[in-house]
Amino acid sequence: MTQPTAYGDDPRFSIHFHDNHVPAAPAGLYEITLGHKISGDKVGADELPAVRQNAEIRSPQFTLDGSFVHALHPAPAASGAFEYVLPHVTLNRLILPWERALDPAAPELPWLALLLFAEGELPDDPKAQGHVTTRTVRELLTTTGDVLVPDITLDAEVPPELRDSACATVDVPSEVFAALVPRRADLPHLCHVRKVTDQHAARVRRNGEPLEAGDYAVVVANRFPRTGGRYAAHLVSLEGFADRLDGTPPVPSVVRMVSLWAWSFEAVPDADAHFAALIRHMADDPAGLGLRLRPQTAGAPAGPATERLDLGHVPVDHALPSGEHTFAWYRGPFTPVVAQTVPVPADGHHTHADEALIYLTGTGVFDVSYAAAFTLGRALALSDDTLAAAVSAFRARSRRVAHRALRQARTGPHPARDRFHELIEDGFGDRLHTAATTPNAARTAPPPPRRATGGVPRPPAVADLRGRLRSGTARDLLRTALTEPLAPLTRALDQVALLAAVPLGHLVPDARMLPPESLRFFHVDAQWCAALRDGVLSTGIGTSLDAAVDDVARDALDAPRPLSGLLMRSALVRGWPDVVIEPHRTASGRPELLDIVHRVTFGPDLLLCLVDGVPDEVVFREPHEGIHFGIDEGGRIGLRRLTGAVGESLGQDFPPRGEGDIGRFLRPVTGDGTPEVLDLASGADPLIPAMTTVLRDLGQLEPGAALSPGALAVELVNAPQRIAFTPDRSGQQ
Repeated sequence: MTQPTAYGDDPRFSIHFHDNHVPAAPAGLYEITLGHKISGDKVGADELPAVRQNAEIRSPQFTLDGSFVHALHPAPAASGAFEYVLPHVTLNRLILPWERALDPAAPELPWLALLLFAEGELPDDPKAQGHVTTRTVRELLTTTGDVLVPDITLDAEVPPELRDSACATVDVPSEVFAALVPRRADLPHLCHVRKVTDQHAARVRRNGEPLEAGDYAVVVANRFPRTGGRYAAHLVSLEGFADRLDGTPPVPSVVRMVSLWAWSFEAVPDADAHFAALIRHMADDPAGLGLRLRPQTAGAPAGPATERLDLGHVPVDHALPSGEHTFAWYRGPFTPVVAQTVPVPADGHHTHADEALIYLTGTGVFDVSYAAAFTLGRALALSDDTLAAAVSAFRARSRRVAHRALRQARTGPHPARDRFHELIEDGFGDRLHTAATTPNAARTAPPPPRRATGGVPRPPAVADLRGRLRSGTARDLLRTALTEPLAPLTRALDQVALLAAVPLGHLVPDARMLPPESLRFFHVDAQWCAALRDGVLSTGIGTSLDAAVDDVARDALDAPRPLSGLLMRSALVRGWPDVVIEPHRTASGRPELLDIVHRVTFGPDLLLCLVDGVPDEVVFREPHEGIHFGIDEGGRIGLRRLTGAVGESLGQDFPPRGEGDIGRFLRPVTGDGTPEVLDLASGADPLIPAMTTVLRDLGQLEPGAALSPGALAVELVNAPQRIAFTPDRSGQQ
């Protein structure tokens, strides 16, 4: 009998859990007997000799092909806080756990179990590395000394070709065997079937189990790795041990078992190292969530210095042109509040750093934020290969384009007439009239032509050249011709690309603004980004023509757009490098997911994200590493629906508040050890009956119905944590 249940954590997948998949006939040796009996009124009755045929239904017994193993959790050699996780193995062969008969009278009992051994519990593997000993099947089933071997008859139950084949074995002390091996009543709840249906292509999760369409068998351990240190997980065969599942230590001191698959991982229990605990700690930071040096304190006295600190500035050393040393205020592009608009030069951009200095008349010091951005832009243009190449290529091509545009503007539809008008406007007509009407005697020698050094005629004044290129036909021709040369420069000067090239020290000028275990939201100052771009474009200008073309090019560039972002410095970045961050904007009445245009990790624990726009809500979600089983942080199980929308949260924990936590259902492996082994359906206070009562009271189980293995799997699925932050759009963070 199967009881289908479903769980829908990913809308692309429909996932159903079933209790089991018992085959019509288990694996083993069979004798098929065919008899013939003839009867009738006239012929009487006669029976022919029976025909007998031996047959065998084969399945894995002493070894397991690697293709049957779909996924392991925790992953081999993984290290992390797994004290709330029940390790499991997912198998591609749907009927494998029930394919062999552990007890012919109880076909629902699986013959496989996943045992978890800590360091020091296995004599042959004291470091819990997952080591096994290779023996032949004949050696495995031969009783030697004080060793209990599987109760399998070699000649009657093992095919001849397998008797001398190799298999992996593990010797388990009898006390450890009795403590770890699931009780007979627990065993059915530690195996179930998972059926995954996908309407689209399969999706593979990083660092976890691939969630793919298909039918799987899942074997779950009954032990939480809470002690710490390394653990070895062994998928063992219980065949031949059906009468040893009562929790009584066998008389022999060692039990020899077949290990069909083994791996190891390291558990690092830490109550403060879990996803929810880490991010809630950052949310409760008394310093606030704004990127500023001084924590905001209600009722603190305000002054010029504190006002600057609240705006995200930090004091820096500053050398005046006179040689004196003082301090100035600096703020990077990341601001805790929306940046105020500052004056800019008449032409809309800075041509040198001094233009970007802001003098604070109230305190007599400078704000060097935009001047530093301009200087940094120049430095990046000279040091960054991509920027340097883009600027250099643009300058070279734009000169040729500008010359061509000027010639085309001069030689328009009436070149002679246009040239004549230019000469007239330049005073040529007056000079010609004077020369024609003045007597020879009254003429004076004409002044020598103005020459530049070396006898080269002076070029037109920059203002004249700029005016010519910014107006009329020349401007239109130049803007059209600059479209292609501007494309690579535009990509290099993209706001996000420039910010990605900015050193971290310019983004966060003081490490105290981002202490360990902190989360800071910020706005991006578009004026700072504009000054940075001005610094880049100020390089490579060698002639007045370059300066004139630069004016036209700036007009064609897009202005910096509103960006926001976050900085996180936490162990969460190290433990969950793929943490899901979803910025949402709800101004239109329905949630809109904003794009994260830049995401980068600095070192082991610092994450930077830039968002295209300003979100109303930022959601942090634990990355879904495939389906795994266990309990929620805090030692409780978040109950889920078993009727209706199966898998949805019921909004209630188990055990209920005031009745302890999951620890009441755990037993230790040794008398003085940490309680880690889960009592499911047996023991002094088992989990299944207590949870059944609660679920019946919630209307999720019919009166008299028991919690089935498939339903238990739904309740033990660990859902990813989800925590939302709501930044203040008024300007404060």
